[in-house]
Amino acid sequence: MIPDHLKSALKFQYIPDYANFLLNNKLEEFVLVGIRFCREVDLPMMRPLSKLSEKDLVTMSMDTNKELLEALAHNKVVTLVEKNLLSYKNNQIVDKKGQKILDRSEVLAEDIILGTRVKRKMFNFFLQSYTQNAVVHTLIMDEMDHYTTHEQLLTSKVLIDLSRGQA
Repeated sequence: MIPDHLKSALKFQYIPDYANFLLNNKLEEFVLVGIRFCREVDLPMMRPLSKLSEKDLVTMSMDTNKELLEALAHNKVVTLVEKNLLSYKNNQIVDKKGQKILDRSEVLAEDIILGTRVKRKMFNFFLQSYTQNAVVHTLIMDEMDHYTTHEQLLTSKVLIDLSRGQA
């Protein structure tokens, strides 16, 4: 699903240590800040998730963010992106227990764009607690922009293919 040339381009030098730091030191705060940012931009996919209790939303977000940070920490984000694209394509957006949490129709183009913005904002938000080095900040965010842009492009392609009946 992901072209080979892109698989090697999604290996990072600076993100793994930063993701590991977030995973081991800031996971709960990362999740809570992420939920706040999603609400601030009025991320459309949050509306159907409003049926969840706040505790269940945090638990689910802990699971998905832990999975993301582990993938980034181990430089295996390609595997996660492929898994998520396949789940979306097959309308199997489920939680850790295998329960369906969203229908594909509840994920809009706006979610892809705003979700990418939220992800970048989340990673940027915690940089000062990781290091004061402005050069490292720039290098991490450059890699994050590279990753999120390609993830957004791949997700948009699947969305377009599905709308055309080509997936």
